[in-house]
Amino acid sequence: MEILLEHFTNTVVRFNAFLWGVPMLALILGFSIYFTVKLKFIQRHLVGAIALSVKKSGSVGVISSFGALVLALAAMVGTGNIVGVAAAVSTGGPGALFWMMLCAFFAMATKYAESVLAVKYREKNQHGEYVGGPMYVLKNGLHLKKWAFTFAAATALMGFADALIQTNSLAAIYGSVLHISSGWTTAVLVLLTAMVILGGVRKIAAVCKWLVPFMALLYMGLCVAVIVTHLPQLPWAIGCIFKSAFSGTALLGGAVGITFKEAVRYGVSRGVLSNEAGSGSGAIAAAAAQTPNSVRQGLVSATTVFWDTLVICLLSGVAVVIAGDWQSGTLFGADLAQQAFGSIPAGALLLLCSLSLFAFSTLVGWSFYTAKSVQFCLNKPVEKPVYVTWLLVMCIGGFLSPKLVWELADTAIAVMCIPNLLALWLLRGEVVSETNLYLAKELACVKEKH
Repeated sequence: MEILLEHFTNTVVRFNAFLWGVPMLALILGFSIYFTVKLKFIQRHLVGAIALSVKKSGSVGVISSFGALVLALAAMVGTGNIVGVAAAVSTGGPGALFWMMLCAFFAMATKYAESVLAVKYREKNQHGEYVGGPMYVLKNGLHLKKWAFTFAAATALMGFADALIQTNSLAAIYGSVLHISSGWTTAVLVLLTAMVILGGVRKIAAVCKWLVPFMALLYMGLCVAVIVTHLPQLPWAIGCIFKSAFSGTALLGGAVGITFKEAVRYGVSRGVLSNEAGSGSGAIAAAAAQTPNSVRQGLVSATTVFWDTLVICLLSGVAVVIAGDWQSGTLFGADLAQQAFGSIPAGALLLLCSLSLFAFSTLVGWSFYTAKSVQFCLNKPVEKPVYVTWLLVMCIGGFLSPKLVWELADTAIAVMCIPNLLALWLLRGEVVSETNLYLAKELACVKEKH
């Protein structure tokens, strides 16, 4: 069984090397740069977008604009921000962080475009609730039902893979730090997740509203503590990130011969896995928002990339580079993160707390995406059965190989990107016209005095 699992893992690794080759990386970066230029650097409105995210709109929708934001962040900010970033550093070198940040800056424009289209082409389901996302954009905006089904199916696959990732990462670190068996960790996590997701989208959003800000501040404080503790090494770490971004680790004396190609590959792929720009998943949450027009929610949704990658992932990566033994070639993912954060008092326990909250929030957020995707594929209200299946999938997550779980996620997200990028390209004119129609109005709304 172990040999078969190893053979299967190696097969998935080779397949991902093809999927995440130059064409895919060029497409994702290319689209982000294209929309950045075409929308006249929409990123410059970041401050205004943050202000809009906490401003009530009083419009139709299932959840508030802020509720949609924290739901999207809940799905985005997961163990990938800790374990995934550490995995990117251990397999792609510190240079992977540079490419992750560069990709994220331009990806804000892609996230904006995805959300604009999701709101524009959303529809009401049998319960009178707004539903949307790339599958509805493909169906209603382009009448490409087969591509719509492909995206929804891939999103469901990614959702179940994510259930495995979060459970697996948490079980691994609980076993390492507290020596608790995978079975107990998985059982408690499944129970807590069930208590939230079985209550539907409104309960999910309500929990995320207090959970996301608290967990983000806790983890950011932990990262800052690690960096301050190793402050003399900070200039070296920053130099290491920039140098290895273009040279690999050959010029840095790294024990592992990491190449330039690997730095780019793991930086971009882990960045997309973290902020989800290009995959289109965050647009599913955006479509449920109470918003007067598509541009308003597009601006709000773009801020998720800023918080997730340009803030949390960057702090996480610098902490791992400055305090982790990434050059040894023996530490991967959760083990590397634990070693880095364990360099400060109570760091390992605080990391465990952060990982627990991150894993829980992502499980809650992605369960919603998965349910909506399966509903689209079956054209039936099957939320509860999907949530039950989700919980059952979580049960096996703690017993799989970490490398296999992450590679499966890379496969699923690559498949999601293809139909989503197709929709973005074919409807690029719609994004620009919507922006020209509503952008000035929404920016004026931010400047209003109360």
